[in-house]
Amino acid sequence: MAESYSTSLEWKGSGEIGKRLAGLIPPGIDFELVDEGDFVKLVVNVVSDNLEALRISVDSLLTLFSDQDQ
Repeated sequence: MAESYSTSLEWKGSGEIGKRLAGLIPPGIDFELVDEGDFVKLVVNVVSDNLEALRISVDSLLTLFSDQDQ
C-alpha cells in the first residue's frame, strides 16, 4: 500500500475575500467554501504521495493567498 500525506488549511473571514481565495486554488486541489452566517470558512485539503510535494503545494497556496487577506 502506497503512503499518502495530507493536510488541511482553514481560513475564516468575509465572503468577498473567501470567494477571491477560492478562485486562486489550482485545479485538482479539493476545497470547500462554507457560509457560516456573518462569515465564510474556506477549507483546503491538500494530498500528496510524498512530504516534499505536500510542502511545496502548501507553500504555493500560502503564497497565492498572502496578498489577498486584506
